[in-house]
Amino acid sequence: MLVKCPKCGSNVEYPIKTWHFSSQKHSKNGEKPKIIMGIFKCPNCNARFRTTLESDTTPKEKISIKNMVEKIKNIRRELMQTLKNLREKIKTLETERANLMMEIEKLRKVAESKVIALESEVNMLREEVKSLRELLGYTEDLEE
Repeated sequence: MLVKCPKCGSNVEYPIKTWHFSSQKHSKNGEKPKIIMGIFKCPNCNARFRTTLESDTTPKEKISIKNMVEKIKNIRRELMQTLKNLREKIKTLETERANLMMEIEKLRKVAESKVIALESEVNMLREEVKSLRELLGYTEDLEE
């Protein structure tokens, strides 16, 4: 069953939701007519609107299944996009981690070379202090 969108005039095939109710007015034969209402969503302008359906020609199960399939497809598309974004972020973070590890290794080597240089300088200064004490005759300090 096709209905026209009141906003843009596009044809909308299936309702999002339908429900039955009985009219307050009686028909000519004395029965209360059963009315089927539907909520539709326009695929072009995304407008939601309500309208009366003439008959229950479209079974509820078909409508529900079709709507569920569409929802599942949309969810799947969103999940695939999220997965793609997460993979890109993981790749970026792994690259950044590798760069940081290389920088840490370079800094460690620089620090080790400075430690070695300082140790040798301290040893040279100790030797110089020792030789100056011997030269000046401060042997009593060396024995302690």
